[in-house]
Amino acid sequence: MDIMTFFAVITLIHASFYFTDYLLKSCMNVPYIYFLENVGITVKPLQLHWFTTAFNRSVTKWALWRPKFFKVWFTVGVIVVGLLLLPAICLLISALVNHFRPVQEQRIQALQPMVPGINLPMKELPYYFLTLLIASVIHEAGHAIAAVKEDVHVNGLGFLLMFILPGAYVDVPTEEIRTLTPFRQLKILCAGVWHNIVLVVLAFGIGLSTPFILQPLYIHGHGLTVMQLSQDSPARGPTGLEVGDVITTINRWTVASVGDFQQYLVTTINSDQMGFCVPESVVHTYDETIHHAFEGADGSVQCCSGDSDAHLCFELKEDREFDTGVAAMQPFSCLPARMAVSMSTKTCINSLTCPTDTHCLAPSLKNASRLLQISRRGSNGERKDDVLYLGPPAFLYHTVTLTSYIPKFSFLSLSWPNTVEIYCDYMVQFSGALAVLNMVPVVYLDGYWIFGAIIDLFLASRCDQVTRRITHIIITMIGTLLLFLNIVIGVWSII
Repeated sequence: MDIMTFFAVITLIHASFYFTDYLLKSCMNVPYIYFLENVGITVKPLQLHWFTTAFNRSVTKWALWRPKFFKVWFTVGVIVVGLLLLPAICLLISALVNHFRPVQEQRIQALQPMVPGINLPMKELPYYFLTLLIASVIHEAGHAIAAVKEDVHVNGLGFLLMFILPGAYVDVPTEEIRTLTPFRQLKILCAGVWHNIVLVVLAFGIGLSTPFILQPLYIHGHGLTVMQLSQDSPARGPTGLEVGDVITTINRWTVASVGDFQQYLVTTINSDQMGFCVPESVVHTYDETIHHAFEGADGSVQCCSGDSDAHLCFELKEDREFDTGVAAMQPFSCLPARMAVSMSTKTCINSLTCPTDTHCLAPSLKNASRLLQISRRGSNGERKDDVLYLGPPAFLYHTVTLTSYIPKFSFLSLSWPNTVEIYCDYMVQFSGALAVLNMVPVVYLDGYWIFGAIIDLFLASRCDQVTRRITHIIITMIGTLLLFLNIVIGVWSII
């Protein structure tokens, strides 16, 4: 399903909810409204809300469970959040400045809008939805527990769905919070951000320790297991990759992690085709070069007759000034690709790096295509024939899904470790983003109230209320403008 179809379906679902709600309110006015009030459901255009008091007793129990612990817990939260307020604002300023740099000088964005189907794969939408919901619930739970701890009444908790964005909120009387001292206010106001920071640390720690946690069940760092092959993957075929294969090397280069795999493919794209040290006897025995080699329109040299897909035209990579052993070699040789690669002793750049009686031969290919020798073994450890991949390395990366984990037992799923790591990665991103956004003084966000309490805490004895109010408004305007510009420019940069 493409992105436009997906958004259209979501829009139709919301429209059907809104139309049904409007119709029932018109036809069954009193009973339906009574039902909505009892259940706590509210239907708005492209929004669904559910408000409940069912969790109030649980929140109260949690807050009273370890009163001394929570007193220290939320005090530490105020200190940590207070120390991170200025870095959060600097992060937004840095991100904004980065957008106006030349493209070649731009750094990777620390904050960037994530839009499904554009810079977020549609297949990862469940991770997006669930981690955003959990991060939001943990954030609001922090506010609720802190409020109860400071003797502020919690009216209830709510959940909402704004188009495809899940969220949560807690209803706490603002008037009651304002009657507290500024520091007690900060315990409640900083609790959500503090919980998001803790969640980031936990998710980051779990993500890093996943190889050790899963060590009794999975082998990590000794090859890449093929999890999935797309239907149009050029790596498929009778002699191609299969699900469950363990890739150990690419062009004799060891790959122990998905990062190694990606790094090698990027290096391959940005450099010339790697050569292979092929024995001279193989060239003389199997060379089927046609008499008139010619250069094709794509820049590659054609020296094979064209009636065999197993043969490739190999170019001799030599430096005739220093390499005296190439005099008897032709500049181009038509050889069986699998035999030439399998009988080669090593990869090379030119013949000077090859052993005696071997020569560096590189296939003459289209500009974007590369020949990759992929060594593999089966899921049970048995040796399998190498796969020769011929095509753009980017296609290999996008059509083959790999994992750095090898299951020790057949009943274990290949996807479990990756699922854990992806969830942790999304949790770090979304919980961290919620923390940063709520530390910036922006209208309707926690940062607005946090900065108001901080101004009262430090300036109450030095400035009158009007001066403090004006200072708060100015800071809020700057923070709101800063966030608005980051969002607008960020969205513009990805569409």
